[in-house]
Amino acid sequence: MKSLRLFSVLMFGLILFVAACSNSKDQQFKTTESGLKYRFYEENKDESKPIENDIVQVEMKYTVDDSIIFDSEKLSKEMRFPLMKPVFPGDFYEGIAIMHRGDSASFLCPADRIFLEVFRVRELPEFVKPASIMRFDIRLINFMSPDEFEAEQHQKKMAQIEESDKLLQAFLEQENITVSPTESGLYYIEKERGNGVKPQKGQIVKVHYAGRLTNGLPFDDSYSKGKPFEFELGAGRVIKGWDEGIALMRKGGKAMLIIPQNLAYGERETGRIPAYSPLVFEVELVDIVK
Repeated sequence: MKSLRLFSVLMFGLILFVAACSNSKDQQFKTTESGLKYRFYEENKDESKPIENDIVQVEMKYTVDDSIIFDSEKLSKEMRFPLMKPVFPGDFYEGIAIMHRGDSASFLCPADRIFLEVFRVRELPEFVKPASIMRFDIRLINFMSPDEFEAEQHQKKMAQIEESDKLLQAFLEQENITVSPTESGLYYIEKERGNGVKPQKGQIVKVHYAGRLTNGLPFDDSYSKGKPFEFELGAGRVIKGWDEGIALMRKGGKAMLIIPQNLAYGERETGRIPAYSPLVFEVELVDIVK
């Protein structure tokens, strides 16, 4: 009997201990009027808070029942997005709105509502159960108004275009290119004059090519694919520098096209081609399909 009573006392004490630990963990989180559970680790109350439509820059990790779903540290770029009005009372957008610049905090949200209403998935993932909790660990690094963000992006764009122009000029000097550019800025250097006619807008042309950056890094060519590239001339299906440059050639001719960034991919980053890159192509007009 004594052993049974001792066992009962120990079990009762264990239950109280587990309950106390659980309550202690819950007590670490406070709750807003909307029901959002939050906990601050660093709170800079002297700093300001973002408002709706501000562009926020954050470090973010979210988990479902302690399983990591997303971690921004694995991204190669900074994480920025507009601060939206809460999709439902107590979502993580509401959490970010109560943070100051430099704060770090955690927020607990119902996982099913996040997936269905915020992420807008059609069906819940199998690992999301009715009682599953999604935890967001967020550090608010910075935020700015849409106008400030637009001004910052414009400044970055101008700096990248200036750097692109320097790369182009350095290449021209290095290769001793002395021809004048066309009115658009294209440098067309004929290497071998063709014996055929020039292609006309709307015709299908077959072109062999090898493309590289101004630093010599190759990014694409048709020779390794075993056949020339076909496209309709002047239809905007290739970069502007190609439509203009190929139209200057004769069938059977070869040329070098030095294409400034605005006639290439501009601000788009494509494969091995960084944004705002001037490009160099060795091209051969193989055939014109009437």
